[in-house]
Amino acid sequence: MQRVVVLLWLLVAWTAIVWVGRIRNLIGDDTLVNWDRAWGIVVALLFLVLAAVTATLPLGLWHRRPLGSTRLVAIFCLWTIAFWGIRGVGLLLADHEAGFKVVHTVLAGVSIGLAVLLQRADRAVAAGAVDSGKADPEAY
Repeated sequence: MQRVVVLLWLLVAWTAIVWVGRIRNLIGDDTLVNWDRAWGIVVALLFLVLAAVTATLPLGLWHRRPLGSTRLVAIFCLWTIAFWGIRGVGLLLADHEAGFKVVHTVLAGVSIGLAVLLQRADRAVAAGAVDSGKADPEAY
């Protein structure tokens, strides 16, 4: 369980750093059209809201749904993996400078790596809870 909590906090913190930085960059970029800026901010806010809601799990705000017994972690992880997988390939194939591609490949790689590790650890906790009879198997 401790591993899940540590990984969750790492992914939440990483997500906050990446997406708060993205919002700062969007606001400061005068070359963006309003629609492009707005869409970027919506995506960033979606990540931040998912991270914030997921962060409530280890804080005990979901007394009836602890870690390993909710789909919330899975949704956050799968969204992170899917977004960065698709966006990462798009950025690599687009006409950007090498430095830009390297930075965004690192952002994608760390995000995907943390999300995969967290998803696996959370599933292991869920499987252990079901096997021991401590969780409701229908909650999955």
